[in-house]
Amino acid sequence: MLATMSALHDKACDFSRGLFTASVSLGAVGLSSSIANPRPRAYKEYAKVSRQVIVVEARHYRTGEALAVEIEPPFYQRIAPARHDLRGLPWMAPGLVDIQVNGFSGVDLNGSPIGRSEWKRLCQSLLAEGCTHFLATVITRPEDSYRELLPALREHWAEEPINGLGFHLEGPFLRPEEGYVGVHDPKWMMPADPAWLSWAQKACGGGCRMITVAPEASEEGLDLVRAAVGEGIRVAIGHSGAMGAALAQAIEAGASLWTHLGNGLPHLLPKWENPLVHALGSNLPYASVIADGIHLPPHALRAVAQALGDRLILITDAIAAAGMGQGSYRLGDRRVDVDEEGRAVDVASGRLAGSTLTPFAAVFRAAALLERPWAECWDAFSVRPAGWLSLRHGLEEGAEASFCLLADEPEPRLLATFLRGERRFWSEDQE
Repeated sequence: MLATMSALHDKACDFSRGLFTASVSLGAVGLSSSIANPRPRAYKEYAKVSRQVIVVEARHYRTGEALAVEIEPPFYQRIAPARHDLRGLPWMAPGLVDIQVNGFSGVDLNGSPIGRSEWKRLCQSLLAEGCTHFLATVITRPEDSYRELLPALREHWAEEPINGLGFHLEGPFLRPEEGYVGVHDPKWMMPADPAWLSWAQKACGGGCRMITVAPEASEEGLDLVRAAVGEGIRVAIGHSGAMGAALAQAIEAGASLWTHLGNGLPHLLPKWENPLVHALGSNLPYASVIADGIHLPPHALRAVAQALGDRLILITDAIAAAGMGQGSYRLGDRRVDVDEEGRAVDVASGRLAGSTLTPFAAVFRAAALLERPWAECWDAFSVRPAGWLSLRHGLEEGAEASFCLLADEPEPRLLATFLRGERRFWSEDQE
């Protein structure tokens, strides 16, 4: 239930739909009904002078407890148990946080610089998938082209960040040998260069939040990790063969995640002395996984997720084809064909080229493949990546009120997405 509060006004209201919004002004309260609830109920509403306060009544996604959540945008002000029977209400969960988005809804972040309208379309399409925070991901590309692309993306992000948290540079400091490169072109890879990273952070307007590197691939790899951490950039290992002492040294230097673990590795590796086993057995705090059943076959996904436990972070690794359907798309200079099952393949190499996962669907896909409750997978796609980025993101007083309202029966449905206390998506069948 969503209502506006006012200590000056106490009025019982009967609605055939149980979730509604209210816009507050002195002397008047306007109401519009929304998310369907078959049972009419009475509610209090009142206005606070000079500010809008919203109350959301919903069930906590992990505990099932009925809550009355008071929001004064952009923050949660008060969270308390609801006082009456709220069975049948939607679930309330922290917004999804995707740290690897290469493109979405027909928009490719890795080709020529996109325009403002394309940036907005990408952001809004992600909000319609429950994603309240994401990192715009730039993969390995010609060195000179970064000088045009990064400032252009920075300008859009600075003027209209919407749900963009900043940027993820996946490359160019990756391992160039066959098997590790994925769809990254090895001719554009570079030896680790802390000075280049410092330039790139300035070009991003200080917005580079994450970089994926192969720290063992060049002499200055560990220096780069330390430099990135010093710039406030989270360091992930990926497209890498780091094992043993090399992996331990990278973790000690500040690396704290492995990017899409199980991918960006050769198909044939020694049984025990391989990066996958070493990463799973290390004290690396987190690893991200693409849980689409394509990048990792279901049995491998279950094994990796079980080994990681609460170190698991879910990502989409989405490309422009995500949310679009079968057809041909671009990922930078690559042509990517998507089949009817959603498999995205680089035409030139035959390799997987990102995914067509959408965030909301990805949670429930992961839950089905892992045979785990969806709320556990939701954590791996929301509070856990947010925590890795030092973003306070749980359903708790004082945190930013960015959340989703959803139903899980008879099938999963996203009902609404709120960003910093403001409704930014409303499902069409609830209008």
